[in-house]
Amino acid sequence: MEHIEMLSEMPKHPDIDFLELAPENWMNIGGEKRERLIEIAGKYPLVAHGLSLSIGDCVPLNESYLADVARFLNEFDIEIYSDHLCFSRDSQGYLYDLLPVPRNQENIDYLVSRIQRVQHLVERPLVLENISFYHNFGNEMPEGEFFAELIEKSGCQMLLDINNVYVNSVNHGYCPYEMLRALPSDAIRYYHIAGHLKQSDESLLDTHGKPVPDSVKDLAHYVYRLHGSKPLLLERDHNVPPLVVLSEELRQIYADVSSPTRLTSSVKQGEAYA
Repeated sequence: MEHIEMLSEMPKHPDIDFLELAPENWMNIGGEKRERLIEIAGKYPLVAHGLSLSIGDCVPLNESYLADVARFLNEFDIEIYSDHLCFSRDSQGYLYDLLPVPRNQENIDYLVSRIQRVQHLVERPLVLENISFYHNFGNEMPEGEFFAELIEKSGCQMLLDINNVYVNSVNHGYCPYEMLRALPSDAIRYYHIAGHLKQSDESLLDTHGKPVPDSVKDLAHYVYRLHGSKPLLLERDHNVPPLVVLSEELRQIYADVSSPTRLTSSVKQGEAYA
């Protein structure tokens, strides 16, 4: 949002191939904000990344919201519609947080039916992101295996957030490489990458408020080698620097993750699990 005015007024930025937006913030607006969006959509492909689907809750799907999403996607010719594998509602309303879905075998068919209903309503594959989570329910399937089975049975696709994999692997003590190898490469539509905050107890907090650290870029390099080159989105939600700083960081990330000679301690560790 911080750079909307600049992006709408300047020629297409040479370092930006596409932009991601939250449809909730744009799909029922008018006035100057809508005019800005029309200008930007004429220069960049757009990706819609929702926050309100709550695919994993126990409340009926909000089909009115999904009808608005579908109209918005069609109006701006947006091919990719993504949201999060999480729940963010209960019977009283939205919780304003993205909470993890229990990764139990018996939950998969329930999720599949909801995913397929969403896909029918928006007439596109639903692209689901792996979230950062801070609670385990116990006796759960490994995250990679859970995602892989959900993808196979529902026909959905995946938005692979590389920073979330790294944060979860540190906080919950699992091997990120095993999680990544369980995923079907052809179902991964695009990647997210971001920074995080280290807390005093050495746990990590997914903030999108800092530059991407080398540890996450190392994991991204491994992801590129494993699953191939796909569109990569740099997320920065807080402490957003000037556009020139962001574009320089984006160029450096691309250089680091796609370099054939980058071999760091993290990647070496990953190969030890191969």
